[in-house]
Amino acid sequence: MEQFVVDRLRASLHERVTTPDHPDYDAARATFNATVQRRPAVIVRVRDDDDVVAAVVAAGDLGLPIAVHGGGHSVAGHAMADGALVVDMRDRRTVTVDPATRIVRVDGGALWLDVDAAAWKHHLAVVGGTVVDTGVGGLTLGGGIGWLSGLRGFTCDNLVRAEMVTAAGEKVVAGPGGDPDLLWALRGGGGNFGVVTAFEFEAIDPGPILAGYIHYPVSAVKQVLRQLASLAESAPAPLVLTAQIGPHEEVVAGLSVRVGVCWPGDIAAGTEILRPLRAALPAIADSVGPMEYPDIQDMSGRLAFGLRHYWKGHFLRTLDESIIGAIVDSIDARPASHSFLLLEAIRGQAHVEPEGGAAFGQRAATWNASALGVWDDPALDDSVIAWARATADRLGTGSLTGAGYANYAPVDEPIERVRLAFGTERFARLASIKARYDPDNTFRFNLNIAPG
Repeated sequence: MEQFVVDRLRASLHERVTTPDHPDYDAARATFNATVQRRPAVIVRVRDDDDVVAAVVAAGDLGLPIAVHGGGHSVAGHAMADGALVVDMRDRRTVTVDPATRIVRVDGGALWLDVDAAAWKHHLAVVGGTVVDTGVGGLTLGGGIGWLSGLRGFTCDNLVRAEMVTAAGEKVVAGPGGDPDLLWALRGGGGNFGVVTAFEFEAIDPGPILAGYIHYPVSAVKQVLRQLASLAESAPAPLVLTAQIGPHEEVVAGLSVRVGVCWPGDIAAGTEILRPLRAALPAIADSVGPMEYPDIQDMSGRLAFGLRHYWKGHFLRTLDESIIGAIVDSIDARPASHSFLLLEAIRGQAHVEPEGGAAFGQRAATWNASALGVWDDPALDDSVIAWARATADRLGTGSLTGAGYANYAPVDEPIERVRLAFGTERFARLASIKARYDPDNTFRFNLNIAPG
């Protein structure tokens, strides 16, 4: 029976069905995080919705759970799973833009670079992540912190409609013309409900943008973080601020503090708002200036696939002296690696739920702070993972809910942290929606919410 089902798939999808005996199997199962080495039973590379339906139906016939590969950028390795059928969306990257309605329709396997390029032809932008080769699907379903979040909220807040294939192989719509509860769930509730084949976002014309990086010596980290905390409390809502503390060898040897800024608005006004970052702090380099949105999206570069990763952190109530002290202690304890600490200000519209609401549940936070363990030598596994965990523990004293950001969650994220990220009421509502669309928990390779 099992071979019959696989043969049936091959008859319709031909060379796009990969099993462990296939010479391309190892390349097909590779993901972003080299510490995650999983062996799915079959990988199905889909090109349209009918392919997705065929793959999902085959998974049911085989009795296999389903994983979904979008951009494959998940640190936790959710794109691949042992013994699963993988619906591989990487050939589905079409983006269409309606400049009149400002609706951007995105295939489920698209990357943010696809969206940015298509939308910017019409001087439009969608709130995306800050690394352009991240998958649209995973980022959106987990929330989505971006350079325009102060102006337009999280990525998931800008999702206005979606199309999905359920565990039963049915095509459904979330939002207008379909289920508003499912749209609510897809806005931050993760990949728990089915294969999202299309996302529709509301785009904006952001106008002129002032953006770039200012680098400071790591010896000034306390001074820099205090200034950032003050600016985040007082600046107009659209300003987005980040701080990355770690190696930036392209600018200076050793460690440094890289502050990222994005101000969508009048350039002169933005220059004045950023004056405190320049007037009283010892900058090493300053690239801030007028920029186009796709260039802003690309300015952080890309982390190559194949490195080893373990990330963990917390959404913070505030960036106060105790947290700044915890950050300094973590820098001092950092093992030799590519690892760094990342702080992202949560400001403006990110604190406001969109019309119809969203599952994302950490809106009262002022910062997202994370230890990003990144290394290439397996001999460093224990030391870097221990550092990331210890850093998260230090940051936890200022945690808003006791949980971190879903899109940065480690491979061993416990269910307790998943519950805390949503809160009791949201988690129960998600479990109820899960029971309607995936009662057998076929889609379990995510920050899993069991059917309620």
